[in-house]
Amino acid sequence: MSVGGRVPVYELMGVREVAGGLLLVPPGSAGRAADELRLRLAAWELGRGRWEAVAQGFSDVLVARWRPADGGPPVLVKCPRTGEAVRALVRERDAIAVLAAQVRRPELRELLPRTLDSRLGGRPPVLVQEVLPGVPGDVLLSRRPELAAALTASAFDVLAELRGATSGSSWDGRLVDGWLGHRLAVLSDRVRWCRGAEGTAGLLALRARLRRELTEHPTEVAWTHGDFTPGNLLLRSPVPNESPDESPNGQPPAPSSGGQPTVTGLVDWADALADGPVVVDRASFALALGWLLEGRSWGEQVVHALRTGGLRRPETGELPLSGVLLAWLWHVSANLEKSRRFARNRRWLREVLVPVLRELAGSAPPPR
Repeated sequence: MSVGGRVPVYELMGVREVAGGLLLVPPGSAGRAADELRLRLAAWELGRGRWEAVAQGFSDVLVARWRPADGGPPVLVKCPRTGEAVRALVRERDAIAVLAAQVRRPELRELLPRTLDSRLGGRPPVLVQEVLPGVPGDVLLSRRPELAAALTASAFDVLAELRGATSGSSWDGRLVDGWLGHRLAVLSDRVRWCRGAEGTAGLLALRARLRRELTEHPTEVAWTHGDFTPGNLLLRSPVPNESPDESPNGQPPAPSSGGQPTVTGLVDWADALADGPVVVDRASFALALGWLLEGRSWGEQVVHALRTGGLRRPETGELPLSGVLLAWLWHVSANLEKSRRFARNRRWLREVLVPVLRELAGSAPPPR
C-alpha cells in the first residue's frame, strides 16, 4: 500500500460518498508515511482483509474502514497517533459501554457505535468499532442547508430521549467544580497566553460567572455527549439525494419517510459525562450551526452572547448565557486536550479562544 499526497476535505464534499461518518478517499491519498506503517501493523492484527478507505482531517486519530476477507461487514478502525489520542479513545470506549448498559430502549442503543475489539494497550494501539449507516450532519447541511431546522429537531429529539432515560437535577457545587476545574486547567496548561495577566483574568471571570449561575439555580444533569455537533450525527435524508449515500453494505439507505432527517448514529463520545449539564449539548449544536451555516466562529458567537446576554437561533430557540459559555469551554478544552496542535494554531487561538477570555476579563467586576 502506497501513501501519497493529501486530498483536501473541501474537495471531497459532494464528490465522494460518505459511510459511517467518514469522508472516504482512496488509501493512496492517506497522507503520511507514518500512517502507512500504522495501517500495516493494524492489518497484521486484524487478519485477512483489505483497507477500503481512510478518513482525512487534522485529528490525532487515524480512522480507516476495513473489510474482512471472510465477507463480513466492514468495520471502523481507529489508530491513535499520540498519547492524548489513546486516552481519548479509552474514554470514548468506556463511555459507550456504560451508556449502552444503562439505556433500556433498543432504538437508542442502536445509535451508539459498538466496540468490536479494543487493543488500546497494544502495539500499535487499535480500537475497532462497527460502521453505522448514514450521512454526517455537516455534510448533509453543506448539500442542503434548508434542512437545518428539521435536522436540529431530529437531533434534539435524540437529546430528549437521552435526557428522559438518565436525567436529574443538581445544586451541588462539588459537581460544578468537577465540570469546570479540569477544563479551566487544560486552558491554562496548554496555552501560554492563558497564563498571562489578561488570560488569567478571563479564566477567573469565567469560573466565577459559571459557578455562580450553576449553583444559584437548579441545573439539569444527565448523560451528555460533550461534542454534540452536526458532524457527529449520522442521518438519513428525508428525500433521496442526487448522489445516493453509501451504507455499510454498499447499498444506498432508504430515505426517511417523514419530513425531517432520521438520526441513524451518534459518534465520538470521548467527551461524554454520565452527570453532565444538559444544556451543554444544545448550546454546542447551536454554536456549530452558526459556524456551518454562516461562517461565524465560536469565538465571535460567544462574544456576541456575552454582550447580549444569551444566544438565539431560529433552529434552536433561546439559549442561556451560562449554557453558551459551558459549550465554549467544553469545545476549546476538549480540542486542546485531544491534540497539542490547537495550542500552536495561532488562527484558532485568535478567532476562538482569545476573544472570549478578553471579553470576560474586560467585563469582570473589579476586585474588592
